[in-house]
Amino acid sequence: MKKILWTAALCLSLIPAKAQQTPDARKILDETASLFTSKGGVKATFKADNFTEGNVQGSATGTMCIQGNKFQMTTPDMITWYNGETQWSYMKANDEVNVSVPTPEEQQSMNPYTFVNLYKEGYHYQLKETTLRGKSCYEITLTARNKQKSPHTIILDINKDNHSLMCIRMQQRKKGQWTRISIQQLHTGQSFAATDFEFNPKDYPQAEIIDLR
Repeated sequence: MKKILWTAALCLSLIPAKAQQTPDARKILDETASLFTSKGGVKATFKADNFTEGNVQGSATGTMCIQGNKFQMTTPDMITWYNGETQWSYMKANDEVNVSVPTPEEQQSMNPYTFVNLYKEGYHYQLKETTLRGKSCYEITLTARNKQKSPHTIILDINKDNHSLMCIRMQQRKKGQWTRISIQQLHTGQSFAATDFEFNPKDYPQAEIIDLR
C-alpha cells in the first residue's frame, strides 16, 4: 500500500524517439503548471491505482494539500507530511511514524504535481485531444529522451476549459508497470500554514517514532 501511495503520490504507448517537441503541448503544460505556482496552494482528492501488465495490483484514495514542494497526503491507511526537507509517514494501523529524507526520485513518485518542473527538460511531447469523464481534454504524452530515466513515460489528461489536471499515468523503466492518479476534485488558491506540512507529535502521543535518516 505504501508503494502505491508513493507512486501516487506521482501516476500506454511509447512515442518514437524521433518525435519533435510540440509548441502547443508545451504551452498547455505551462498553463497547467501556473495553476500550482501562481495561485497559492492546491487541495485535491485523488484515486491512485498500480497496474502490472494491465492488472490492478492495489488502489488507494485520499486527499492532498500542496504548496510549492511541500505536501500533506491523507488516506484511510496513512498520513504523510513533507516540509520540503523531512518526511513523516504515520501508519494508522500500528500507530507508527517513519521519519526520512526522500531522494529526488522518491519525491517525484510521492507528489503527483512534481511534473510542474519535470516536464521542462528531458522529455519529448506528443499532443492529441480526447474525452475523460465527459469533459474535453488534451492528452499530452511525455517520453524520456534518456531510456534510463524514470518515470520513462508520463501521460497527462488536462481539462481544455480551465487547464486543470484530471489524470496522470506514469510508466517506470520496467515495462508493464504503470501508476494512474485520477484527480477527482481540484481547488487552487488555498492557504496553508507551515505546520500543515509537519508532523506534530502532540497529536499522536502514543505513536512510535522510527527515525530512518
